[in-house]
Amino acid sequence: MPQIDTVGTNYYAPLALMDRIGGGLFWAVSILSVVTLLIDKAAYPQASIGVQIAFLIAALLFFVHGLVQNLYLFPRAEDARRRQVLSNSFDVALTHEETVGYYNNDQKDPLRRLAANSMESVFFTRSIVRRMLRWQRITTLGYLVVWIAFMAHRQTDLEMIGVVAQAIFSGEILGRWLRMEWLHSRCDTVFNDFNILFNGSRKSQKPVDRAQIIELFAHYETTKATAAILASTKIFDDQNEALTAEWERIRARLGI
Repeated sequence: MPQIDTVGTNYYAPLALMDRIGGGLFWAVSILSVVTLLIDKAAYPQASIGVQIAFLIAALLFFVHGLVQNLYLFPRAEDARRRQVLSNSFDVALTHEETVGYYNNDQKDPLRRLAANSMESVFFTRSIVRRMLRWQRITTLGYLVVWIAFMAHRQTDLEMIGVVAQAIFSGEILGRWLRMEWLHSRCDTVFNDFNILFNGSRKSQKPVDRAQIIELFAHYETTKATAAILASTKIFDDQNEALTAEWERIRARLGI
């Protein structure tokens, strides 16, 4: 049976598009900010005014984009996914969205099914973010090297150094890399805690185990919301078969 995930189609696809638009706006603002410094205002007054107007419009669009993505689209998608995982775990209809084959485990107890569903999500998030970090680390290091080179060159204009610093230390480069590192670290911790939980209490119904399941579920959800990093769809599509096979081996070992 083919996998069906209307949450991904209806909520995460628009978010992914907005994320790409945000990247384009960021570079538009960065490039225009450099152009405003390079253009000769006395020789080309009209061009200078035009570039400054374009820069202000791009900066305003980037600001509005950030508000829409971070305060509306991202929380909306996460809320939809949360309702969907709870509906699947407790066999209730908290949402009309349809999901088939998205989660793969044999747990019957609702809380333990929630734990298995959450562990599977953490596994995929951790694996995808780990691959995203490879490129993010390289690009961030590259930008820092360029900035240091500008700083070391005595003839570099201070305004240019400031523009480059503003780009690097914004949320799109250095901030994004740090959030991604933090997300991967937290997911790694939650995954290991789920692994210990299933290894130590395969059939346990103790209140402490059930409370820990809720705590780990909340830990993962707050981690995603705080990091606000969208997992790469391209990496997921490329690695889905291999990651699914690895997850099947993990859940077979844990008996989930």
